[in-house]
Amino acid sequence: MNELLPAPNIVGALWRYRWSSLVVVVGTVLVSVLVALTVGSAGAAQARIVLKSPDSVEALGYEVTSESGFVRYVNQRALFVTSDRVLESARKRLEAPESIEELREAVEAEASDNGDSVVVRVDIGGAARSAEIANAVVAAYQRESESEVTSAAEKALESLRSRRAELVEGNGDSPGAASSGTVSELDQRITAINISAEQFGDGVSFTDKAVTDSSGVLTVLLRDALVGLAVGLLLAATVAWARADRNRRVRDAADLTRLSDEPLLGEIEALGEGASARLHNLVVPPLGSYRLVASVLRNTVRGGLVAVTGVSTGDGATTTVLQVAGAAARDGLRVLVVDAAVRTRELSHSVALQNDWYGMAPIAAGAATVHASTRVIEVGPGIEFRVVPAGRAGEGAPDYFRSSLLRRAMVEARGGYDLVLVDLPPLENAPEVSALIPAADGVVLTVRRERSVAAWRRARERIELLGGKVAGHVFTFAAHGSPDTSAESAQSGESRARVAAPPMGRGDR
Repeated sequence: MNELLPAPNIVGALWRYRWSSLVVVVGTVLVSVLVALTVGSAGAAQARIVLKSPDSVEALGYEVTSESGFVRYVNQRALFVTSDRVLESARKRLEAPESIEELREAVEAEASDNGDSVVVRVDIGGAARSAEIANAVVAAYQRESESEVTSAAEKALESLRSRRAELVEGNGDSPGAASSGTVSELDQRITAINISAEQFGDGVSFTDKAVTDSSGVLTVLLRDALVGLAVGLLLAATVAWARADRNRRVRDAADLTRLSDEPLLGEIEALGEGASARLHNLVVPPLGSYRLVASVLRNTVRGGLVAVTGVSTGDGATTTVLQVAGAAARDGLRVLVVDAAVRTRELSHSVALQNDWYGMAPIAAGAATVHASTRVIEVGPGIEFRVVPAGRAGEGAPDYFRSSLLRRAMVEARGGYDLVLVDLPPLENAPEVSALIPAADGVVLTVRRERSVAAWRRARERIELLGGKVAGHVFTFAAHGSPDTSAESAQSGESRARVAAPPMGRGDR
């Protein structure tokens, strides 16, 4: 059961689903960058208005007596920059097609970090257009601010002049000393307001023209790309782990022993192309570890007729049959190998009998016998085993195979042999030979590394439903340097062997 296996690790899950994980990560990064380009500030421009201190223009309505008062004054001027009065003035000066509502959304103004200026930021599409509007808004602010100061000064002057005229008229041509002093004070105030208004002007010390910060754009894109990368990795890891947990795999021989009560007959390491050549050459003696597997198999299956099949295509069943047959023949046993994969005939290809008409296909159709279909394969001086090839079958012939003839063939095959090895294709691919399962004394199931637990369960259940008995497992294509399983073997009372396997060849089951 899955619960018996350790939970998958994140790195292994990411590697197993590396291509889909890569798509998730790249897709997330691209989405982040596209969002940054779509709703970001790639076309923004920024200008600055440095304000004069209004501490000497109290008569004009500005009163700043402290630092906090100046900060409040700067914030008020920032609000004035985005007022409809300033924006409408800028729009008319530019004869801009943008509406006042669009400008309200595009133009922002706030006090700078040091509090002595107003930063104007415009983002309305292209960088050039944003800069043009930002400069227009700054100019409009200067005009409207100067108009505001002039209007305030005129109101103050009008009031003072009216007061002066009243004093002069009330005293006639001989004003008293007090009246003269009051008129003189009024004249001084009028002069002070004129001077203050002249000096304060539009209230702007200087302005910085609008600029676009291309390095800022690149920084934003890089930041969003890194955020997308982090989010993508997290999302890909979560999805990969969930998929790996749902579809657990047999990663090593230890996993197989946890899952099954049947013995592990051997653990077969994957080899490179050069080292695997000897496994395909029947004249070359089998590896010593394969001879150990053959010995374990003889002790495990007492009857002598063994069906070997893989969980799925590519699990190394055909190679296992040939190597075990060669090892048993060199031990002096009379061995018969049966190629029951009548659709692919891979074992027959390995022994150069793929074109032989006789074999399992005509036997299952009632057109030949086991004796007439048996061929001798010499693997060394005085060393041989016999083979019943797949034989030739017409298109659709497997659909007409008769189970009774297949069972009878197995009974006939037992006679005169110490060990009969039947190379079966995965049962999901060849239901026509399922009758051979109950005829066997035991079924050896080869399991490739990273094969899914669910596929292993299905194969095992099919064997049991067909009346067969799993005699043991051979774990194939194991990673180099995988942990030794001898301790677990001793506990289960079965011998375990570490052997070597070729990389998957043409149609190897």
